[in-house]
Amino acid sequence: MRRAKSLLLASVAFIACFPLTAYAGDASFRHGVIGVELSERVGGSVAWSPDGKWIAIPAKAGPRLRNVRTGAVRQLHAPAFQGFPGRAGRLDWAPDGKAIRYATSLPGEGHQGDWLTEIPLDGSEVRQQALGVKAFDTDWAPSGWPFAFTTGTYAYSFEKGPIGPKPALLVVDRFGEVPRRIVQIKHDIGEAFIFEAQFSPDGKRILFSRGQRRHVSIWTVHPDGSDPRRLWTGLAGCADLHWSPHGRQVSLLAQKAGQLVQYPYVLSADGKRRRIGNWAVLDGPVWSPDGRWLTFSNYDGEIRRVHPDGSGEQVIATSAEKEIRNLLWSPDGRHLAYTAGEFVWD
Repeated sequence: MRRAKSLLLASVAFIACFPLTAYAGDASFRHGVIGVELSERVGGSVAWSPDGKWIAIPAKAGPRLRNVRTGAVRQLHAPAFQGFPGRAGRLDWAPDGKAIRYATSLPGEGHQGDWLTEIPLDGSEVRQQALGVKAFDTDWAPSGWPFAFTTGTYAYSFEKGPIGPKPALLVVDRFGEVPRRIVQIKHDIGEAFIFEAQFSPDGKRILFSRGQRRHVSIWTVHPDGSDPRRLWTGLAGCADLHWSPHGRQVSLLAQKAGQLVQYPYVLSADGKRRRIGNWAVLDGPVWSPDGRWLTFSNYDGEIRRVHPDGSGEQVIATSAEKEIRNLLWSPDGRHLAYTAGEFVWD
């Protein structure tokens, strides 16, 4: 049964000490999808619970949980999810839904790097572990461990020159164990980076992007650092890398040398690739949980979906003159979270 086109959206906006409130959003969702509008301040950091009932949201006193069906709110008292210049990826739920996990720059000044943090939802003691370096992108294996993170771009000071650390992909096998560097760019190159660490659905490989001297490539590697495979190289840029739910493909935005914009592609595990459209994509594409659709937003204030072969394109929602970003499906595929801000034109 199709749902009515105009649906009540649950806002999970967080503003300083003010409470979360629900209101009717502007977007109109179709094809049985329910929209959940997020605050622009937190939209890129929230996480769905495994059962799709709760969203974990960054807040000053620690993550806050909101039930998208009842509106109930639960505050978790723990170090805030923060970092500089930005947070390290998203909040994350343990696979059994009994804990929230993230990397943060807290507990305070004078400590080197970020801290791996775990908040049990049964009220037991919060655990923290020093990582020793700044975490940039983070992800956990589907089974819960290991934990992977990148250090992002090579830090450079105009006064001191290269100050490191060198871009790397690191893995923590269990809470309390020392991070292992499984990939590292060894040379002192100011423009080098490693981004977008993401475990495959079976946990056997980690996807990441790597850049050196303005050339970008896409790789996978085993969590122990063995069998690195280069899937695509010679790119001018890429973004929004996502494994398909079945682990056989990767969706992304890619910019080939000589292209002015990034286009949506589907990349197979063997390196074969297919451009799936000529759209100017604003955010996405992201996979639906069943793997049947890729969802993206455009500059017309639309959220669209299309099959991975490029067929069956549909409009899911429209929000006139809004910049729709941070698309995030709930695990059950019924809700699509997003942010809708005002376009800022230069």
